Amino acid sequence: MPVTRNIELAKEVYWAPEVLFLGWATDTILERAESRSKLAAKRIRQLIDESGGRLSCSPAKECQAFQVNLSLVSKQFKRLYRTTIRAYSRRIRMMTAEKLLRESNNLNIDEAARALGYSFTSAFSRCFQNTFGKRPKRYQMQRAASAQQEIVDESIKNPDAQLQI
Repeated sequence: MPVTRNIELAKEVYWAPEVLFLGWATDTILERAESRSKLAAKRIRQLIDESGGRLSCSPAKECQAFQVNLSLVSKQFKRLYRTTIRAYSRRIRMMTAEKLLRESNNLNIDEAARALGYSFTSAFSRCFQNTFGKRPKRYQMQRAASAQQEIVDESIKNPDAQLQI
């Protein structure tokens, strides 16, 4: 009785050599595709970071260069960074926009939008508001007002220093 039971178990576990080869071949192909897609995802993130999230960065072109499918790279990007390529690019773009507006008091909002690749200032403004909770012009004005207030506060603390406005 125990011998027949072992034979039945062996029949359940036994796979034909063709099935094993196909499984190995499929695994090998998937590993290569996954490693190429992982490299492409990392390269796309690097390009987004280097470009400041500008819209000129094209994930599709990078996928062609790596000879891998864009949807596969998108899945790999989401698996690696827990966000989509588009959302990551938008976040980096808005951080760049915030830095531009913070560091340049006389920068026009339209110029900032165009510098980041937006054709329409309204689209840029809407995206900025969704990210930071206020329109870019209002953000810029509040930053300028707070910077002037800091200068005034500093001059009150140190009356011998020259007032620079």
